[in-house]
Amino acid sequence: KEDSEPPTPYTHTHLHPCHEIQQDTMADKDLAAECVKKNMSDTEALWSSRADVYEYGSAANPEMAPIPVLVHPPTLHQSGPTRVVPFDIDDYLEIDGQCTSPNLMASFLRVEVGTNLGTKAIASSQAFYVIRGTGVTSGEHGTITWSEGDLFVVPVTEGELTHSCVSDDKFGGAAIYWVHDQPLMDYIGAKPNVKKFEPTLYKKQDLLKSVEEIRHMPMEDGSERNRVGVLLGNKACKQTKTLTHV
Repeated sequence: KEDSEPPTPYTHTHLHPCHEIQQDTMADKDLAAECVKKNMSDTEALWSSRADVYEYGSAANPEMAPIPVLVHPPTLHQSGPTRVVPFDIDDYLEIDGQCTSPNLMASFLRVEVGTNLGTKAIASSQAFYVIRGTGVTSGEHGTITWSEGDLFVVPVTEGELTHSCVSDDKFGGAAIYWVHDQPLMDYIGAKPNVKKFEPTLYKKQDLLKSVEEIRHMPMEDGSERNRVGVLLGNKACKQTKTLTHV
């Protein structure tokens, strides 16, 4: 019988499979940690590169492009085809996108008799004042008729509003003053999706009736009024007593 040497701690040199897996796992974790550390460092460097720090006095009242005083005469809506006439001064204000002020866009609408004009704005509110003519406006909120001196406001509107002119004896087409707050929505990067008020119509005869009632309303001290006027409010805006929520 052959003699055999007793086993020693160094007889077998192969690692146990579990030990190999443990080493691989630790290496993967180290690599992952290094990747995370590098990504965090890159992200922090990128975020930091966007920061500005100003001395207080130089930034407390920053210089901004002034809003110019421009004239938009009635001749803009008294002739020509059916169209939107925008009061666009974004070049003056150094703002991307059409605007009349940093938070509003205003336009004339000219709608020739017998034609339609569609308007659309990504806005939380829109106001339309009828300068001249009679017609109809329809859209997802319903259909209304209007005439000179009427005003109506609508909240968030997904689709177009279609304006049709029925008659105008002066210039062959209706004229409407249109204002909305899409420039504000664009600036804050928001798309309005909640109605803050319901569509509201102010008829000219109702406004004149209110003015006449105020004219004959006595002052508390018995003196005569030196001003007869109204401010238009909305039942959804009780606190601000304004036409819309903005």
